[in-house]
Amino acid sequence: MKLFSEINCTYYNITEKILRQKSVTKEEIRRIIGKNGFSETSLFLEPELIGKCNIGLLSQKDGIYSSILKNEPHIPLSLAEKRWLCAVLNDNKSSLFIDKEQKAELYELLGAEPLYDDSVFSFFDRYNDGDDFENEDYIKHFRDILRSMHENRLVKISFNTRKNQRMTHYYLPERIEYSPKNDKLRVHVIRYNKTHPVERGVINLSQIKSTEHTEIVPADSLSDVPPKKTVLIRVKNERNAINRFMMEFAELERISEFDDDTKECIVTMKYEAMDETEILIRILSFGPVIEVLEPEDFREKIAQRIRNQRRLSISGAWFGSLQK
Repeated sequence: MKLFSEINCTYYNITEKILRQKSVTKEEIRRIIGKNGFSETSLFLEPELIGKCNIGLLSQKDGIYSSILKNEPHIPLSLAEKRWLCAVLNDNKSSLFIDKEQKAELYELLGAEPLYDDSVFSFFDRYNDGDDFENEDYIKHFRDILRSMHENRLVKISFNTRKNQRMTHYYLPERIEYSPKNDKLRVHVIRYNKTHPVERGVINLSQIKSTEHTEIVPADSLSDVPPKKTVLIRVKNERNAINRFMMEFAELERISEFDDDTKECIVTMKYEAMDETEILIRILSFGPVIEVLEPEDFREKIAQRIRNQRRLSISGAWFGSLQK
């Protein structure tokens, strides 16, 4: 039995915010969903509230929606949720955000035993040289970068390249990305020459040797920085493909449109040029439930990989027959 769903809990919280309003218009409902949900949340939640699938929590009169509840909604934490939160606090990555003292206070406040610990997991597809998320220097670097993102100020980063060369530059972090396969964090950054943007890049957090927060506000113009690439994808509504696709590419900028007639989702997705091979492999892993519509060169790369795989399969079968 599934005890917790990030997606469903997001839906519950958004619905609670809407029901707390005395009256809302359709546009206000869409704004609340867009502000508090994922890029595709409106595809699934809006019809449940005000569409054909209306679940009956809102009454409508003259284009104004009102809650049918007598009291304001409140979602208390169940014991299972408290135990799950305690398990999250046990995760070593939580040290990046919460100090030991804060953890102790939260444990006491929740008053529950962790639902599970790390010993229940067995990773068969993960490398063993993951980042040390509880290292004090690592935590400092992470928080300096996170602060730089929130305040939109440059951070001075010194790190070692794969060839063990020391690099020191000013950067504006765009996002921090976690790789479950490698158990590592990496930072997508824009390198600056003083206040002038030069290029985009990616730095593994474990390679960083020092970080220094600055008061330098970067230039608004990024005209010299290579733009992101765009791919247009059709996702079929088979084998829960739409939900799986949205979760797989949750870190990327996307615009999703659901076709009620075909029950398919058309997704416009943006990515960095340097990540194209990885994006291509991740898309291929979905098999026939996904079709790349544009651009043509990306479609050809997909087709070429499929042809290569088919050629290898035929060669392997032919070689196997010779051995017999």
